Amino acid sequence: MTVNGALLGVLDADPELRDAVAAGELASAGAQARAAVLSVPAGTWKLWPADAQGGFGLLIVEGVLTRAAKLLGRTSMELVGKEDLIRPWDEPEEDVSVPYEVSWTVLREARMAILDEVFVQRVSPWPGIGAALAGRCARRARWLACQVAMLENPRLEVRLLLLFWHLADRWGRVVPEGVVVAIPLTHQMLGRLVRAQRPSVTASLRELASRDMLIGYHDGDWILRGDPNEQLRLLCEGR
Repeated sequence: MTVNGALLGVLDADPELRDAVAAGELASAGAQARAAVLSVPAGTWKLWPADAQGGFGLLIVEGVLTRAAKLLGRTSMELVGKEDLIRPWDEPEEDVSVPYEVSWTVLREARMAILDEVFVQRVSPWPGIGAALAGRCARRARWLACQVAMLENPRLEVRLLLLFWHLADRWGRVVPEGVVVAIPLTHQMLGRLVRAQRPSVTASLRELASRDMLIGYHDGDWILRGDPNEQLRLLCEGR
């Protein structure tokens, strides 16, 4: 984990936040909305900057991470990535009736803007920035609610296809062959995301690949093809 001394222009790195500032104030807001960058290599992530804990948090600029929660021997998983705002230090320790463990893993090298107290003070003349960042937290909650709803479907192929189109909406890239989801997910990780055992995930992925709906691409990426609503209709009908 390293902190880059060169400051990042947050409004340049995250164009959606630019929309929270009036056009006539973009230059002045952009000059103040600058932050140090935290770089974290792929692998387990356990440490975070102490000085970031009093501000908005860490805004992911590049990379994808998993947040795994272990409770009574079972593990659930959430994916977070570009444009998500996270506060990994805000985990309950002694104020819950049934304790659980949380671990973070960086799937691909991540870069995050450190939105500390200094950043909060600098952008305070533009409350729209703070409001937009708060909206990111609400959006992440909506994604989680959607992921929970996916788990209610009894057919594993449906849950997997729903998950990947969900990820495509967030971080997908359109190419001539389809939509690429550039996230190196192992079958075990997928099992935690869709509540299934790894061998069942492997078999279901083969079924989806045989239907040309979801296939492995390259370098751990995935590619989706076709109309998701039509595909899901056929799968739900058992066809």
